[in-house]
Amino acid sequence: MSAPGNNARRMPPGVLALLWAQMASQMGDAAFSVLLLWAVLELSGSRLVLGAAATLNYLPVLLFGMAGGLAADRLARRGLMIASDGARAAICFALPLLGLAGWINPWILASAGFLLFTASAFFNPARDAYIPWLAGKERLVAANSLIQTSVPVGWLFGPALCSALLKWVRPVTLFAAVGALFGVSVLFLLRLAPQPPPERSSGAPPLAELFAGLRTAWSDVRLRWLVLITAVDNLFIMGPAVVGTPLLVRDRLGGSGADYALVEALLAAGVFAGLPLTLWLNRRAGQGKLLIAGIFLDGITYLPLLWTTRLWSAGLWVALHGLSIPLITVTRTSLVQRVAPPEQLGRLFALLNITVLGLTALSSGLTGLIATVLPVNVLFGIIAVGAALCGPLAWTSRRFREA
Repeated sequence: MSAPGNNARRMPPGVLALLWAQMASQMGDAAFSVLLLWAVLELSGSRLVLGAAATLNYLPVLLFGMAGGLAADRLARRGLMIASDGARAAICFALPLLGLAGWINPWILASAGFLLFTASAFFNPARDAYIPWLAGKERLVAANSLIQTSVPVGWLFGPALCSALLKWVRPVTLFAAVGALFGVSVLFLLRLAPQPPPERSSGAPPLAELFAGLRTAWSDVRLRWLVLITAVDNLFIMGPAVVGTPLLVRDRLGGSGADYALVEALLAAGVFAGLPLTLWLNRRAGQGKLLIAGIFLDGITYLPLLWTTRLWSAGLWVALHGLSIPLITVTRTSLVQRVAPPEQLGRLFALLNITVLGLTALSSGLTGLIATVLPVNVLFGIIAVGAALCGPLAWTSRRFREA
């Protein structure tokens, strides 16, 4: 089984520069999310407000996701990434200043999350569409696996940093350090060679090009099933993962903000451990089957949280849950890059981002509402079964499972 370090030595320099940029950016994303949700929970003490804040964080992908994908297919992808992380840095630097002025409240924080994720709606499609040009077709899975190491590294060290510093520093003050991480990402992105402008198949107006991307996703059975099953799975799983985890740590397990950050870091450790396994399996099994297995495990590994009463036990199960995540994220990205038209990659990745992050917004709002009447551990039990059943559902499509 190849380790990420071995893959890194065989990668073009541009892939490595993007990797370092993504590590800094993902640390910023992870730290921002942990700080934001805990600060909102502390300031409001309301599950409904927490769910609403999480919804506002992810809502921009629903509103602007396809616009971000179209921009990635029509504009310089490197420039889009630089502008996005520059904007995210500015948002984070502004929050401590607002705190000093006494203007911080849960809705100001939620608005900052809305703006930050608006920038993300333009960054993610540009990044995923940029990777095939950097790595070449023959290194796609290895490059995606390597770039995906930035996710667990970010979610390991970002929350770990929060866990260490939240004992002495207010969450609002720590947002300045998050802004610095996005600034580091910009510096690495500036080292990337500019990609030639994407080729456009026609001079159609923007709305027509958006519909062309949707038609491509619908006409290919593999892509259609990928989008549909991703949407259903994320509707079940993402709200409890985002909103339910701090509630589980605080209300059921009696933990602190530092404990919540530690649980998120353990999730990242599980994801990191799953990356070499995913790369090894991609060389030996069909990507459709791997995705189905990942979706099933993504749900069922949350089931033990139904009866968990100790913080260490919850952290262990969350870490095991993390093992399944690369089976979905790495394999899904590589599958799209392999079968989709290159000139439409931005729009297709935007559509996937909508199904992931956009459905996270809806799922987060529903979780905050349901958690007012249902114990959070019972909620985890229900979504574990519902999400796991998406795997057998996807298996019914022969074209998808043999993709």
